[in-house]
Amino acid sequence: MEYELASVQRALTVVLNLALDLLVGASAAMFWLRTRGSPWARAMLPRLRGALLAGAEAALAADAGILWTEAASMAEVPLPDALPAVRSVIGATHYGLAWSIGAAALLVAGAVSAAPLRLQTGSAACAVRALAIAVLLYSRSMVSHAGAAGDFTWALAIDWVHLVLVSLWVGDVVVAGLITLRRPPASSPESRTDCAAYVAALSRSATLALAGIFITGVLGAWRVLEGPEDLVGNPYGTALIVKLGLVLCAAALGGFNRYLVMPSLLRALTQPGPGAQPGAQEAGGRFARVLQIEVLVLAAAIVAAAFLTSTPPPMAS
Repeated sequence: MEYELASVQRALTVVLNLALDLLVGASAAMFWLRTRGSPWARAMLPRLRGALLAGAEAALAADAGILWTEAASMAEVPLPDALPAVRSVIGATHYGLAWSIGAAALLVAGAVSAAPLRLQTGSAACAVRALAIAVLLYSRSMVSHAGAAGDFTWALAIDWVHLVLVSLWVGDVVVAGLITLRRPPASSPESRTDCAAYVAALSRSATLALAGIFITGVLGAWRVLEGPEDLVGNPYGTALIVKLGLVLCAAALGGFNRYLVMPSLLRALTQPGPGAQPGAQEAGGRFARVLQIEVLVLAAAIVAAAFLTSTPPPMAS
């Protein structure tokens, strides 16, 4: 039963992480496009609102499922009999406290995302949603390996920053590849200009996130590994190597897009006249296809991360 519960919890963790990434990525795109007035930008906003709602709903369902399986595992009871244990976990454990904080923050983020577009595209709504997501991600770090020494430590802060940056990177890629850049903008100059500004913002965000992920990832690995020998011969090291390989592959795809595809896309989007549209369509389609491949690689990395978070590091063994 324990193995089955662990498998269910890992699957739910993957769903939760993907939903949170979608929530973060759609929030960033909403922030970048909220003041744009072109037909393309206005058409994207309802789609981003739908993505925000889908992310919040999926995250709520997965988060509730994770709490239920965690309670069943703690009480060593089958899932259908776990309701009394759920009450005990929420009311009497640190895990329950962290979960309650995260659930409250997720409800706030979902409520803001459900508001009409004219309200949630305002600066105040964007700030409230960003703060709620930050608190939610902090609550996830509270129950990670980094939270073992307390809720307000440098280790937990580094883990939280790492989680925020990973969610931003993955969310940016998912939203751009599957929503905003899935089709190139219409031929109007305003739409192409707004799309070019969005692509530039996307590139800056992903580049900064990757740099921060590298720094915080190194610090996090240094904390839990005594040396390179801890990377082999144990489940934690294996999962970490697999995750690292997938992240490097996704970063290489991002670099390909950034340095080989994006310049031609930006040139086509900013070139005046109707003759620029065919070039924008071709370059935009290539850019989106690479993003979509990157989404698949990152999804595999998230699966590896779910194994990593549920596996004790060598120093804890």
